[in-house]
Amino acid sequence: MTGPELALRRRILQAFAADGRAPRISDGPLLRGLAEQHVVVLGSSGEILMAHPFAGHRDGTRVEAGERTWWGNCAWDGLGIVAALGLGEARVTSNGITIEITEGEPAGEALFHVSVPARQWWADIEFT
Repeated sequence: MTGPELALRRRILQAFAADGRAPRISDGPLLRGLAEQHVVVLGSSGEILMAHPFAGHRDGTRVEAGERTWWGNCAWDGLGIVAALGLGEARVTSNGITIEITEGEPAGEALFHVSVPARQWWADIEFT
């Protein structure tokens, strides 16, 4: 990644971390370059749908900590948000299942299953 691409990536991730929303960035060569490198996923009108582990849509996994909420595409991304933000206490909810995070670790027992092999995730990343 080039210096300008890294700077844009940082700006995108900082925006998601700050308020759980994708920043509005005009579709340009840097943003398309990040999409080609699988750093972001763009929607049909050029908006940022995902910048893993964060999602700009509200259809996937919800992460709550205190009064703040972030979204991920799936449970794996939700746990990634917990790790990326260093959340000690959080609640990750996906597909009706909630995992409580206590002292940075999942509390209780949960089984996480990904039905699509990782090598195939980018074939349909919005589904995966």
